[in-house]
Amino acid sequence: MKNLFFLLFLTVLSINTLCGQELNTFFTTLSDKNNFNGSVVISRSGKTILSTHYGSSNIEKKEKLNNSSQFPIASITKTFTSTAILQLQQKGKLNINEPVQKYLTYFPYPNITIKQLLSNTSGLAQEYNLFDAIIKEQPEKIISNQDIIPTFIRFKTPLSFPSGSKWEYNNINFCLVALIIEKVSGISYAEYLDINIFKPAEMKNSFVPVDRKIKSKNQVELYTYPNFYSTELVNTKTVKEPFLISEKSNFYGNGGIISTALDLQKYQKALFSYQILGKKELEEALTATKLNDGKTVSYTIDGKEISYGLGWGMYIDESDGKIIFHDGSITGLTSILLHNITKDQSVILLSNSASSIFPLSNAVLNLINNKPYTIPVQDLSRIYGSFVENGNKEKASELIQDYLKDPSNYEASERDLNRLGYQFLRLQKCDNALHVFNSTSLIFPTSWNVFDSYGEALHQCGKNEEALKMYERSIELNPENENGKQMLLKIQKEFGK
Repeated sequence: MKNLFFLLFLTVLSINTLCGQELNTFFTTLSDKNNFNGSVVISRSGKTILSTHYGSSNIEKKEKLNNSSQFPIASITKTFTSTAILQLQQKGKLNINEPVQKYLTYFPYPNITIKQLLSNTSGLAQEYNLFDAIIKEQPEKIISNQDIIPTFIRFKTPLSFPSGSKWEYNNINFCLVALIIEKVSGISYAEYLDINIFKPAEMKNSFVPVDRKIKSKNQVELYTYPNFYSTELVNTKTVKEPFLISEKSNFYGNGGIISTALDLQKYQKALFSYQILGKKELEEALTATKLNDGKTVSYTIDGKEISYGLGWGMYIDESDGKIIFHDGSITGLTSILLHNITKDQSVILLSNSASSIFPLSNAVLNLINNKPYTIPVQDLSRIYGSFVENGNKEKASELIQDYLKDPSNYEASERDLNRLGYQFLRLQKCDNALHVFNSTSLIFPTSWNVFDSYGEALHQCGKNEEALKMYERSIELNPENENGKQMLLKIQKEFGK
């Protein structure tokens, strides 16, 4: 019997070693093509099969990533905020079905519950332009969690939708949950997480910064593309954020935790072995949210149907097991913590070079489960856009024709090409924008949205005859396209068509 167990052990060890080698080849290939720069920790059946780093923590100083390299984990933080509030519920300190107003007395929306904050169904306004007037009044002011409720009250900000009727991802929700954690616990959010999550999970390289703009000694530099048509990464210090609030805020609860890939693995193991949260509360966090009409929350990421619990996303299709995750994104940083509860598999990726993280994690899942997978290839829209911007439209058109003949060498998404076209349009580069939308219509000839966008671009560029044709094509593909119908009437009325 001992020999049998030993043989089984050797077999598992051999399989994990081979899988680890294949994973290393996978990420090395990505790194060599500048498609991934970051830290990786992957486990299967509870055993780590890959834990390593690819690329630089600081490109300018030529410093390599290592086990101590700390990353902002962005919205993975939301899972910590959810865990913290559910710990308080477990201790009988609160009930998430209670109204927010019970704990934050001046909160002006009496019907919103803590659970609706955690499930992103509150209907609260987004932060993007919420504080613009305050920032203009007080240019030196840094907006924090404590400014949210006074702003709602001052401007009598209406809800975007009735609470519980719709799902909408919203950072403000988790900032308010952090305030409730502080109110109930009597200590700061940072101190609460340190005492109740970081220390019990032995996460020695994790913390909530007092000021998110001040970097720790081991914190990585972040790199991004300055626009949708650039092929060269730049340090995010040189890039202007698109929203005022991004430069003028210091929110916590929605994001902000600084950590390492190895520390996130410790968190995942502690959480799913019920060391820091009880089974009942964890199961509540991982139960798909139902809206007021009884429908389950659902949305799509990279072709996967997703639902949302309390601070966690989850795959609706459970044929490969119950897969839960949260990803994160800020300028120059993408992150994901993904865990297959059924198979005890986890994928933790932290990238400081704006990698497209969700397709990577799905490819890794397929790889460790011996399923067909593809190594993500170069982004067509970025390379194509660089040709267009540099005045080489002939080469750009050749690239599109080559892609149509053989799509295997590039990744092309309707979303990325559309964003590229709109960026040129905002920059008033009409020729470039129209070139992009025309190419997008060749790649996605059955997408009503592409032709609707093409019509909008043509209209803004003063080509109304062509705009009418694109809107007509869009409505043919989607008879329910109300925007297209309204624009058709508008253009016909304006120009007597």
